[in-house]
Amino acid sequence: MDTNDRQAIAGLFEKLTQVERQMPVRDPEAERFIGEAITRQPGAPYYMAQTVVVQEHALNAAEARIAALEADLAEARKAPQGGGFLSGLFGGGAPRRSAPMGQPLPQGAPGGFLAGAAQTAMGVAGGMLLANAVAGMFAGEAQAGEPEAEPEMEDPGFDDSGEW
Repeated sequence: MDTNDRQAIAGLFEKLTQVERQMPVRDPEAERFIGEAITRQPGAPYYMAQTVVVQEHALNAAEARIAALEADLAEARKAPQGGGFLSGLFGGGAPRRSAPMGQPLPQGAPGGFLAGAAQTAMGVAGGMLLANAVAGMFAGEAQAGEPEAEPEMEDPGFDDSGEW
């Protein structure tokens, strides 16, 4: 474990401490169920912490990207629209700045906490995506197994025997 690993874990537990102070009452049945699950799978808190750290980082990056895009949109709405339809293609119009991408997840020491965090989060997210895809195959939004009824066509009133 290196400094980045330690900071990520400490930051997570600082936030959990704040949540615990704000919401001291927990559902006893859920807490018991979670405790039993951790007893059966003692490594779960480690992987859950990795997943939370990566998801928090992704959320922060997404928020920064949204803020940059909103700023670009506000700037574009204020700027005079110079040129015509194809002006941007040929260098006319207002210059566009690209929205900054999020900071990469800090890399921990080889084999450290953060080194496996992205892989753990991808495994969790991939499993959730797969489960959603399979569920969608069996019960899509429009009940995928039932074909739509085709409208009946009116008889045009002529015989097309196929001869010319």
